[in-house]
Amino acid sequence: MKRYCIIGAGACGLAVAKTFAERGIPFDCFEALADIGGIWNPKSPHAVYGSTHLNSSKKLSKYPDFDFPEEWPHYVSCAQAQDYLRAYAREFELYDRITFNARVTSAERVDGRWRVQIEGEAKPRLYDGLVVANGHHWEANWPSYPGTFTGEILHSHDVKSKEQLKGKRVLVVGAGNSAVDILDDAAHDGVRAVHSMRRSYYFFPKIVMGKPTDTFIDLTSRWPLPRAVMRKLYWWGLRITVGSHWRYNLPAPDHKLFEAHPTACTLYLDHIVHGRIVAKPDIERLEGKVVHFVDGSEEEIDLIAYATGFRPSFPFMDRGFILDENGRSKLFIHAFHRELDDFFVVGLFEPAEGGVWQIADYQAKLIASFIVAMASDPARADWFRKLKATASPDIGHGIPWKDTAWHKFEIQHYRFRKYMARLLRKFGASATAPLTEAATASGENAAAKAPLKLAS
Repeated sequence: MKRYCIIGAGACGLAVAKTFAERGIPFDCFEALADIGGIWNPKSPHAVYGSTHLNSSKKLSKYPDFDFPEEWPHYVSCAQAQDYLRAYAREFELYDRITFNARVTSAERVDGRWRVQIEGEAKPRLYDGLVVANGHHWEANWPSYPGTFTGEILHSHDVKSKEQLKGKRVLVVGAGNSAVDILDDAAHDGVRAVHSMRRSYYFFPKIVMGKPTDTFIDLTSRWPLPRAVMRKLYWWGLRITVGSHWRYNLPAPDHKLFEAHPTACTLYLDHIVHGRIVAKPDIERLEGKVVHFVDGSEEEIDLIAYATGFRPSFPFMDRGFILDENGRSKLFIHAFHRELDDFFVVGLFEPAEGGVWQIADYQAKLIASFIVAMASDPARADWFRKLKATASPDIGHGIPWKDTAWHKFEIQHYRFRKYMARLLRKFGASATAPLTEAATASGENAAAKAPLKLAS
């Protein structure tokens, strides 16, 4: 039987390992660290900021078959997230299936197989397929400004604790969820908290009508209304719950709602109206410890924290398998190579709302279903092979995203989830049967089945 290599045992790699184990698909899973969890593992050099909470609610973050504890809050802390992932790994007996402290240094496709080199091993290993789940929130994206800053400069990736902010005049650059998390601590523990945005964004409250905002959007996404109408309703809802940007002395966004990733926050606007955070436009230049802004104002700063996002990085392989020349995904539903049937990626997407782990679980199930179909149901395998070669399903909000690094992998949680669930149903028995049973049940008659006619 064919054997697959899974790179990474973070939240997405765990979903693949668990699914492959259930379906009887042979695999080796390699994790560079000594424990599972990826960026949620506090021992990781890429661990999230210490005060981080999930930006998605429990309902839309959890794996479909593994609940968070009922008594936990709607938005769990980074420590709770790691506890949850560890509990998941224990529940499905994944620890013994993962090779820890095993960093993949190269993965090359040679003669139709994948040659994988593990750091410290003398010889490479050969696999029939490769699943990349190394995450894309760990290689910092750094901006560049004229001049020289003589204070301390960190990327949000390297801000691990509010202790780093204490007693300092802190400037945070960027308007994502990491930015507002750091600003919250800087507003409480720093001498001064200053926020620079190149463009303004829509700031969503985390709770609407007593429900987490993402579950509210997920519910209303099911309404049989045109998406243009739904976006207008969301816009009016935001105006009612939050109000206009000018009321906070913030510039209005230069884009329509959902053309860029909204920022989920509850405390940021409260800090703004109380003067605990000072909002500034983009940086013009740096001069010693003085930061000059494009509106002519300036601030003396001790620490600049660049919360300017991350770049997807695959240092162990040719990124051309995954990204085009513009850094966009070449993959069908961000998971399947268009031509190759032995290469997959899990977790390379950004939900506009909702969590990553739940969608990664669907991707893992689809990958397993395709592998099983290739072994036992040639008709369905051929249907999916043709689909992944050309299809570009509508899995966003129906409007183009801003062309920035942050938005190259955006999806709409409900539409993406619904589309993948539909594909799983079309796989039939291949979506549920273990590999060995499916192959046995199909037997010699598989090739003689009439071709399936399944719409995309």
